[in-house]
Amino acid sequence: MDSLDLISSKKEKYFPKYKGKKLKKYIIISLIILIICDLSNSYFIIKLNKKVSNMSRNYELSYLSKNNEIQINNKNHINRFDKPFIRNDNNIIKEYIIRQKNFCNYPDKYFNKKFEELIKLTKFSFKNISYEMYTYAREKDGMSREIIKTGKYEPSHMSNFLDALKYYAEKNKINRNEDIFMLDIGGNLGAYPSFLGKFGYSILTFEASPRNSYIIYKNYCHINKNSNIIIINKGLSNEERTCNYYSQTIQIGNGAVLCNENKNLTRAGNLMLKKEFEIKLTKLSNFLPYLSNKNIALIKLDIEGGEGKVIEDAIELISKYHVPFIFSEFDPKYLEKQGTNPKKFLELFINNGYKISFKGFLNKDYITPKEILSHHCNLYFIYNGI
Repeated sequence: MDSLDLISSKKEKYFPKYKGKKLKKYIIISLIILIICDLSNSYFIIKLNKKVSNMSRNYELSYLSKNNEIQINNKNHINRFDKPFIRNDNNIIKEYIIRQKNFCNYPDKYFNKKFEELIKLTKFSFKNISYEMYTYAREKDGMSREIIKTGKYEPSHMSNFLDALKYYAEKNKINRNEDIFMLDIGGNLGAYPSFLGKFGYSILTFEASPRNSYIIYKNYCHINKNSNIIIINKGLSNEERTCNYYSQTIQIGNGAVLCNENKNLTRAGNLMLKKEFEIKLTKLSNFLPYLSNKNIALIKLDIEGGEGKVIEDAIELISKYHVPFIFSEFDPKYLEKQGTNPKKFLELFINNGYKISFKGFLNKDYITPKEILSHHCNLYFIYNGI
């Protein structure tokens, strides 16, 4: 056999000639293999993109939550706020005031690029006051959805708060609203300080979520830049510690700070919670030296079961200063999950001279702890001496 015949025979062996049905079968099999390979490649590309997206998201959350503080960087102005605050005087407040002013005056390109697409300006109106405030652009958030659809947010509570603040001013003969203080613990997107700040009241708003805090800062710059609002973008508890922040899977603006990891804690009612990032918690008692000589008229508590820990730490607010009006979400199941006995939580107020109402601060239709112990509701606590 000569060399040409040898080559020809090998060609036949490794590359057989397919004809008719055999050729069609070969083509079909080849196409199926190509489709499978293409789908496999697409699957891995999607997985890779998702991984890269998660890495990017984790980076941006890490950027936001480092020291649990918004950081402002500018070539002409660098203020990282890395130094610890002095806890025994007004410097703790001054640092936060500087931070929010810098947020408005020195915008950060990173934030503009990464977070502006998450938010939108939405019309808000109440008590003949109309303006625009920032909310999440998507309706995957309860508060944003309500404001986008109705232009309002919890109007009955807003009205109760405004009436209580006016009543406090008249009763104590305080002529300037800036001399009256409100603590907004669980600020969410800043709807309450945005509205009440327009009346000149001094408001300290506390918010654990760095992402929500970003929107509160944006609303401050857009609506209340010259107001007496102070943004404390940290979570509160009864001790200084680092815990995990979880957001609700179907409402990105709502979340909870959980320090004890177990499956029972990762549910809010029937809603699953999704772990997002670690945050550093502080104590409300750290701010009492600043607040001790202020006219604190009202406290709003809405922090997914953490209300008991905050009051436990800053007990002086009700035992010594007797803040006249306190609004609190009351969820017995979630209080228990956060380590607070619901009955003792209510008794703490009763034993310090408070009455409880379903209907409002100035409504005298009071109820007993026994009537509400098993209910998830919003409560108004009113000091007897008011």
